[in-house]
Amino acid sequence: MPKVLIVGAGLSGLTTAYALENSNFDVEILEARPRLGGRIYTLKDKNYNLELGATWFGLQHTSLLALIKQLEIPYKHQENGREAIYDFRPKGNLERFQIPKQGPPTYKIIGGTSSLIDKLHQEISASIHYKEVVNSVKFDNHFIVETEHNQFKADYLVISIPTQLLAHTIEFEPSLPESFKVLLSKTHTWMSDSIKFSVAFDSGFWKNERFIGTLMSQHQIIQEMYDHSDMDDLQNALVGFLNSSYSVLSEKERKAQFLKQLEGIFSNNTSSISTYADVNWRNEKYTIHEEAESLVPHQNNGNARLRQVFFDERLFFSASETAAQTPGYMDGAVHRGMEVADLLLKKLV
Repeated sequence: MPKVLIVGAGLSGLTTAYALENSNFDVEILEARPRLGGRIYTLKDKNYNLELGATWFGLQHTSLLALIKQLEIPYKHQENGREAIYDFRPKGNLERFQIPKQGPPTYKIIGGTSSLIDKLHQEISASIHYKEVVNSVKFDNHFIVETEHNQFKADYLVISIPTQLLAHTIEFEPSLPESFKVLLSKTHTWMSDSIKFSVAFDSGFWKNERFIGTLMSQHQIIQEMYDHSDMDDLQNALVGFLNSSYSVLSEKERKAQFLKQLEGIFSNNTSSISTYADVNWRNEKYTIHEEAESLVPHQNNGNARLRQVFFDERLFFSASETAAQTPGYMDGAVHRGMEVADLLLKKLV
């Protein structure tokens, strides 16, 4: 039985393993982190679901929606209210604007996006090895993949980690073409510029008949904010992105600045904070290397050369950024994960 080794247990890698589940391939997965999901990360804290990674999707994300429906994962509409607050301080004032009624719908998974990862994990029988950081790949009729602690052999190799990370961390023998290595390093890593936060309170003090949490700001610490409560009001929460200029602060310091801005907007706030968390994705070493270049968002995402197959058509790259459809999003990860699985299945015909 031919062996397929998948590097990365994020959405793309797990989707490929799921699509190969009933095939004649022996599938094994290597994951650098002690958890699944990669850039999908829902922190469970005090019975709250704090979304700190990928969250939203729309009707245009057809591959993701098809997978969610196939796995029978519940999802809901992202409610944004009728008005948004724009915080122009210190160069202006707090102002309210109406949110267009005809905007395209946005959805999120009930219980957090990690529910999708958990469900995929339940559906696959592939062995998953955690805390396995790949250092090198050698090919001579078959693959020898060396990590910090172990060595793995395979007939086919699927690398689903971000291309910038791959360019800085994995050595190939024979070497990949120089122009291709440059392309890998010049392909923007989705989420790598973001500081994602999620915070829960003991009441939804910010909600009224028009406004339920949508806020934008260019100069304050909160750059974007949305309601993250649940339908039963068991979770009164907010979620969004912090200004990347605050990345030099610690999480504790960002929390203090975040609460200070909220207090300046909602003077009637008497609610107690239940839990707060944020992730500065630029500091996530298994998302982007510390020496990786900062790039224009989505630079080279979807470039057809990223889907090139190497080493007797046995080495595939499948991170979201390599997808032809919606590259750099969850839908791109699913689309490319399924596409690579289809290419592998054709090898068995």
